[in-house]
Amino acid sequence: MSEYLPVNSNSLRTDTKIGCDLYILIDTGAGSRYILYCKGDAVFDNNKREKLLEKNISRLFIRKGDQKKYYEYLENNFQEIIADTRISSNEKAKVVHSAARNLIKDLFNNPRTGNIERTKTYASNMVDYILKEGKAARNLLQILAHEYYTYTHSVNVAAVGTLFAQSIGLGENELKSFCSGILLHDVGKTKISTEILNKKGKLTKEEFSKVKKHPELGVEILKETGSGFTEEYTITLQHHENADGSGYPYGLKNSEIELCSKIAHIIDVYDALTTDRSYAKAVRPFAALVEMKEKMSNCFDKEVFSDFVRFLGPCDQRAKTRKSGRLQRS
Repeated sequence: MSEYLPVNSNSLRTDTKIGCDLYILIDTGAGSRYILYCKGDAVFDNNKREKLLEKNISRLFIRKGDQKKYYEYLENNFQEIIADTRISSNEKAKVVHSAARNLIKDLFNNPRTGNIERTKTYASNMVDYILKEGKAARNLLQILAHEYYTYTHSVNVAAVGTLFAQSIGLGENELKSFCSGILLHDVGKTKISTEILNKKGKLTKEEFSKVKKHPELGVEILKETGSGFTEEYTITLQHHENADGSGYPYGLKNSEIELCSKIAHIIDVYDALTTDRSYAKAVRPFAALVEMKEKMSNCFDKEVFSDFVRFLGPCDQRAKTRKSGRLQRS
């Protein structure tokens, strides 16, 4: 397996330092070789771009070990990349998703002020992308991760949730707060043992009791940053509250649960059902909706759930190739 990964040359901004070495793949006649094209600490200038255009080279390569540096570069240059008309809608969606995964992975490795503030900034940029890019829904839904990890789950839920929230009329500022909150909704799990979170068998009563604390632990982490959160607190605290009052941590009933949290709860369960988990295989999107309707109708606001089913209708063909998974036990 190659130790190099391809990157789209159009994602590289002129007169910037990429932060990792860039390579081109050439055919020597005796075989293919990766040749250093631009050092990571050198400026990727217009001359370098023009040479690529002359030779009709659209793909460069980075070492696998430099993937994180490249994703950080994408995050730092997000607005310029998304605004570039030379980059296809599909490539932009890959930038949005890969940079978000890297960011949330950093957040869960170190949930401190810097990474939480990065998350808020990224959420704002992600919403700008969704509002400006007509094919955002189709392309994002096509590349959602198929396997469950806490950070990929957060990215999946943010992508689907923000697209759904847009479809039911949330405005730009509401969408940005919502997207930030849903990216952060499981941050409290950073204070729970990974042995419990990744356990393949059924959780003990004591273990499940610890997992149920993650909404309150998440709010504690957000408050530690000193940042002014509103919707983020609400989503983090309420995303496991059920419409009939059987949820946690406070047993709120439907009228007491905020709309943003109702949306987050539905998307949270849907993504858990439609991704492979450590203890259960995925189910198809339609089967997930049937299970949610027939076995969990007490959990969701009926009107919001009906809106979600209608929202997924046009997306169904786009989601059919996606493997699916089981209900998150958290």
